[in-house]
Amino acid sequence: MAVFSEFFEHTNFRGTTETFSLNNSYRYKWIKFGSGLGDEISSLRARAYSGYNGNVYGFTSSDFLGDFASLNMAEGWTCWWSNVGSGMNDDIESAIMINRNKSELIIPLKDQISGPFIAGLDEAVAGTNVSRNGDPRVYSLFWPSHDPSRKFVRIEQDLRVALDWWPDYDARVRYDVYLYLNSSGVITGYVAWTHTWVEGGIFSGDILDELHPKLVEGASTLTEEIQSQLALVTLLAAFGGYSFKSLYLLPAGEPPMPPPSSNFGSMGSATDDSTLVLTL
Repeated sequence: MAVFSEFFEHTNFRGTTETFSLNNSYRYKWIKFGSGLGDEISSLRARAYSGYNGNVYGFTSSDFLGDFASLNMAEGWTCWWSNVGSGMNDDIESAIMINRNKSELIIPLKDQISGPFIAGLDEAVAGTNVSRNGDPRVYSLFWPSHDPSRKFVRIEQDLRVALDWWPDYDARVRYDVYLYLNSSGVITGYVAWTHTWVEGGIFSGDILDELHPKLVEGASTLTEEIQSQLALVTLLAAFGGYSFKSLYLLPAGEPPMPPPSSNFGSMGSATDDSTLVLTL
């Protein structure tokens, strides 16, 4: 066993309890509370054992999204939330337990991806009736229903579609990017899924039929940009004498791993960022 976690119905570790363990052979363990403790968890704690650090995340959404309370353990230490508070209380519906290696390279992906994505999309829609509405959201997506065996970096962008004689339509594109190490140990990735949404209305079907193929076509350019960015990371690591053994994703930004004197966790939103972790 590398990580052990407990989830409690009431504050201060009281009431109905569910316990889970993650052994050394696996990176992740996912949990959906359902009719058991779903929407009833008020406190949680966890401990990391056996050569690993560890993270445990409790999410307000059943699909490992929404707001979260996390526990961030150095090996041999226990962390807890004795009361997750009014913002999370009675809302935790799913959780992820994660084994963390001692030797890792951490890369927050929002800063890596957002700039090239914005530049590429603005160039692609220049001169059309489509424009970005705000900046993209970049976050980790774990085992979605459309591809339940894999984890992705999702790039989600709100759009606005202008019509000459009708109110604007809201639209959205989501690119699900799959990352992996190839046989040479180089980080690479590609857009595995493109999802397009257009708000309901008289012209929504026509807009979707015209917009979706263009956004799918843009996925190939996005794949090239991502591969270029990640190849640079691999090159810089090679100059530093590093080689990568595996990669995995964390929700949001890099969690603060506490010193032994700190026993609490952190809170955040799953859509704030995506963190790529490379084991050395």
